[in-house]
Formats: sequence, structure tokens, C-alpha cells
Amino acid sequence: MDEIPEARELPKSALEAAVQTIDPTWELREAVPAERGFCSVYRLVVADSDSTQELYLKASPDGRPWSIPTEARLQAVLESRTSIPVPEVLAVTDAHETLPSPHYLMRGLPGEDVAYEHVARLEDDALRRLAREMGAYLADLHSVPATEAFGHVRHDGPELAGEQPSSDPTALTVGDPSDDWPAYLREYVTEELERHADSRFSHLTPELRRWLESGIDDLTGPFEPVLGRNDHGLHNLLVDPETGEITAVLDWGYTLSVPAAFDFEFAVYLYSGAFLAGLPDARDRRMLVREAMLEGYRTTAPDRVAEVATPEPLYEAAAMLRIMNDFDHLDLPVGTEEAVKDRIMEDVRDLLE
Repeated sequence: MDEIPEARELPKSALEAAVQTIDPTWELREAVPAERGFCSVYRLVVADSDSTQELYLKASPDGRPWSIPTEARLQAVLESRTSIPVPEVLAVTDAHETLPSPHYLMRGLPGEDVAYEHVARLEDDALRRLAREMGAYLADLHSVPATEAFGHVRHDGPELAGEQPSSDPTALTVGDPSDDWPAYLREYVTEELERHADSRFSHLTPELRRWLESGIDDLTGPFEPVLGRNDHGLHNLLVDPETGEITAVLDWGYTLSVPAAFDFEFAVYLYSGAFLAGLPDARDRRMLVREAMLEGYRTTAPDRVAEVATPEPLYEAAAMLRIMNDFDHLDLPVGTEEAVKDRIMEDVRDLLE
């Protein structure tokens, strides 16, 4: 895995030049760095003679692609062809002699940027609404006719230099495509288990490996590849935390082409907050989230709901692996780490048994 860099600071002159690739009359009034992942992300306020508006610029931290070109093109497809609230992409620059690249500019959307762990703090009604909306959006996403193989989503289109990307889904493709879902899943799980062996849960790795390998051998198809969100969590949404309304779905750089059930199970586990149930005031709300997500999925794609309706423990285990591997990145109250860790281990053992 590539070493993750830190976001680089961008000079105002570069931000002004990027904005003026869209409209030379725009004046940059404000530029504030946003703490969002490792990419360089800036909130920009621009103005012309008639109005002001909020934009966001997302740029590579070090000149490497980091899926930024694909993310911009994918957002253009989703903004045009689905009900998913994604920011409109105004311009993409894949390479430039002087400006930081690749980068793209998008319109701002309303809503609050809420911490990943806040899912345990949402009231039941708010979480139910969030899950129902996410279920509907996943049904919409899974219905986009974009890929025919399993793997990381990429794009196959012309290089852009300040232009708006196409909304044609046929420009999306898959890097290192696989036609065999069990084989691809085995590679995916192997990589996650390598990370797991270096985690604080490493004593569970051998048993998890045996259980997962056996489960993959028992999978039966057919398996249809669809666009999969995969990178689920409140940190990649803008929401109204009081009502649970989702106002924006952000950060599409880790989109995979997977079976719909795989994406759905990831979402159920991560939005349920089950991994935080070791906190004294948190609960495992998988049933609430699953039922609400199925309700939303069914309203949008009733013909596809059978693909996600039956829980698949193997896919839930993959989501658990992700949490265990990233456990040290969780922002937990002081003194609660061991209790949260113990509850996750208990959950894993229940699954293995």
C-alpha cells in the first residue's frame, strides 16, 4: 500500500488561477483549508458582479492521482443520472505545468460535516431516516449501468484541462478487472488480513482467515457487478444531525465494482454503529438500520431488493475487518478504548461461532 502523504498547503495564487479556469471574471474572496482526508481540500468563496457562491477545490497532495480524476468523473455521472446528492463538478484539471494537479472544482452543498463516531449519538428517528435515505441512494447507485467486471472503478476518457467532465457512464471502467467475484474477494480479504495481522486484534487473524476462506469457498452466484460506495461512514456525508437528512454524499475515490449485497452489508454495519457498542451510552442498532435501508432500497429499486435482502455474514465480516484495521484512527473518549475493543472481539467471536 502506498504511504499516505499529508495534505499540502496551496498558495492563494494557485487557488485564484484554478477558479479562473472556469470563469475569468470570478474573484476569490475567501479560501479556507478543510480537514478532509489527506488530499488538499479548500472551501472557496468566489464572487462576480452579481453574486457570491461557495465552491470546493480538491487537489492531490503530492502530484499522484489518488483517484481524483476518476472521483470527479464519477460524481458527474451520479449528479446527472441519480438522485444521490453529490456536488456538481465544474472543472477538472488532470495535469498542469504550474497548478497543483490533478484537481477539480465543485459546488458546495448544505449540511454539517459530522464525525465518523457520531453515528452512536444519533437518535433512533434520525438514524432511521439516514438509513432509509442511504438505502434509496444505494439502490440508485447500484442501478447505474457502468461496469461489467469486479475491481476498483477507474475512468477511460480524454484528459481534461479545466473542462467539465462528461456524465456518460460508459467512460467508467475497472482497473485490473476480474470476472470471478470469489477470486476477487479472496484477494481483497487477503490484503485486509495482512493489515489485520499487524493490528491490536492480531490474535484473531488465524481463525478469521480460516473462517473467511471457508466462507468464500461456499459462496454461490450468480454475481452481478455494480458501482459500490464501499467507503461508508458519517465522515463522508453532510447531514442534518437532528433529523438524519443526508444533504451530500462525498468522497468517491474508493468506489469499487462489487455485488450489491457486499456494498449493502458494509453500509448496514458501519451506519449501525455496532463497532461502538462497547461505549456505555451506545447501542448495536443493526436491525434498525437494516430494516430502514431495505425500506429505502425497495422504494427506489423494487426489482433489485432481493439481491440485498438476505444478510450475508461473510460481507459483514469484511466490514468488521475494516474497523479492526482502522481501530487506532477512531476518536474514542479517554478510557473507553479497551471496552470498545472487547465488544468488537466479542462480536467477531459470535460471528465465528
